[in-house]
Amino acid sequence: MKFSEEISLLSFVYLLSQKEKKESRRMRSMYAAAAFYLLATTINSVCAFTTGSGSSSSFLGRSHVSNARNTGCLRMSTVEKTFDEIVEELNSAKDSALAELNSSTTGEEAEQVRVKYLGKKGPVNQAMGYLRLLPNEDKPKLGATVNEVRDLLEEQCREFKGKLAEQEILNQMENEKIDVTLPGIANSGVGSRHPLSMTIEKATDIFVKLGYDTVTDRENSPEIETDYYCFEALNCPKDHPARDMQDTLYITSDMENMLRTHTSAVQIRQMEKRTPPFRIVCPGRVYRRDDIDATHSMIFHQVEILAIEEKGNLHLGHLKGTVTHFLQEMFGPSIEVRFRGSYFPFTEPSMEVDVFFKGKWLEVLGCGMVDPNVLEMAGIDPDKYSGFAAGFGAERFAMVIHQITDIREFYDSDLRFLKQFPHFHDEGTLRFLNPDQFTEVEKQEEAQMSADKARREKLDAELWAGYSDGEESKGKKKKNKKKEPQPGEAAAPIDVSKLDIRVGVITKAWEHEEADKLFCEEIDIGEGEPRQIASGLRAHYNVDELVGQRVLVLSNLKTRKLAGFPSHGMVMCAANEDGSKVEFVVPPEGAEVGERVLVEGFDGEPVSFCNPPLIVCETF
Repeated sequence: MKFSEEISLLSFVYLLSQKEKKESRRMRSMYAAAAFYLLATTINSVCAFTTGSGSSSSFLGRSHVSNARNTGCLRMSTVEKTFDEIVEELNSAKDSALAELNSSTTGEEAEQVRVKYLGKKGPVNQAMGYLRLLPNEDKPKLGATVNEVRDLLEEQCREFKGKLAEQEILNQMENEKIDVTLPGIANSGVGSRHPLSMTIEKATDIFVKLGYDTVTDRENSPEIETDYYCFEALNCPKDHPARDMQDTLYITSDMENMLRTHTSAVQIRQMEKRTPPFRIVCPGRVYRRDDIDATHSMIFHQVEILAIEEKGNLHLGHLKGTVTHFLQEMFGPSIEVRFRGSYFPFTEPSMEVDVFFKGKWLEVLGCGMVDPNVLEMAGIDPDKYSGFAAGFGAERFAMVIHQITDIREFYDSDLRFLKQFPHFHDEGTLRFLNPDQFTEVEKQEEAQMSADKARREKLDAELWAGYSDGEESKGKKKKNKKKEPQPGEAAAPIDVSKLDIRVGVITKAWEHEEADKLFCEEIDIGEGEPRQIASGLRAHYNVDELVGQRVLVLSNLKTRKLAGFPSHGMVMCAANEDGSKVEFVVPPEGAEVGERVLVEGFDGEPVSFCNPPLIVCETF
């Protein structure tokens, strides 16, 4: 056959192999084999033509061609492998993969091993490519072997990645853990006890020495109480003010569960569990819905005592002696104590106790004989047993002992505040009771504070010394200080047009409960609702003289709390030359309530501006 005819036949056979897409794979393979045979024959012809040799230098051996004809597929000698060889390669790849997995230290390395051996170009998938080249009897064997190796490697990769991930978490926990047994930072200083902790501890110790048992565990002193233990068992009727929503923090809609308002509930629980005689002291945290200010907090602490014995063994004299002994231990043996009659629903008779401190009487606790109804509800026969109870606020005692003026300081966690107190409660009490013995200590403390202040001021001066005026004005806000007049210099005129002074009349007045120099008043200044204002004329007026009094009120002041009382405005007063008499400034005759007037010589703190007609009042 000529060379050109061989090329034409080769092209025809190739086109036949590509023409019918619906023909079987075997037929298309046969066409492709024939085309390859013709191509090889053509190449042999070209070689023979160029070299002059015969078919002995044929490009394609006869055995390969005959084998291609018999199997219907083409096998190149470079990729031809037996079933045993393929299985051996698979087992070798499996062993290599397991070895690399065992040497992996991270999940990322294990994932790289999985992709290397089970990925698209991995040895496992490549072994599947030999299926079409094997005899039919070897194909199922190879498929089973490949699946077995794949399943084994996938399972091993999954388990090993899980173990590595778990180990990474353990390593991270080990590296990031904090050894709480290590010593603190050097030069951090020694901490001190909280003043509330010291006060509660000292009070509890006093009663423990008298034979009282301490009750503080969660089971017997829970902070979440029921209505029964907090009110009903304490002889508080349903209409008692303490059960109002405004005073109690209820945590359920049926008002059956609440944050306890006092530790008296602990006494009921102990009376149900114990058999008289017994004595207990119950310190703990309590909660009430109070407005937070210098003397009130929603969270505070109480310490209560209860003593129950056979009737006749305890009477009011024992109660007074116990309370007096306790107060002398807390405030010193020379403290003056007085008892006043009072009312509590769970004691009868009831008393409030005051101490004379810094020139005035301070109420410190309440006490009384346990009401027979309370004993009966707790399962104790009131005809056979009786007892007394007392309670006080730890914050009030701590404020008095340590001379603290704001209850909020206890909860701010300000290190500057906490550093002021000694390490143990006895040191604080000793300093309070014996100030002369600590004179040198106080001098050293004052000197240290002065040195610290001077050092801070020096550092501030050095910090701002490198700044120019322009840079300093950008980085540090200048304070607008009020210029004080020099001696002989006339005071700046007051812009009296900004003072909103109005005529008012006092409609209601009462004495402030916590401040012995203040009156609380409701004053009508023509606004519809009267304003509540506190005035300091308690030393010059009786409360009965105030109702109906016409006064002048500086009304454009912000509301401020005076000893816990919200005062909105200022009642204008004037004193005589020697200061012995202070009186209200009398409004001009004919001025109506709510009318704005002008009083010369008073520098107010205006926050608003009003425009009614002015009436000048010059007489004080």
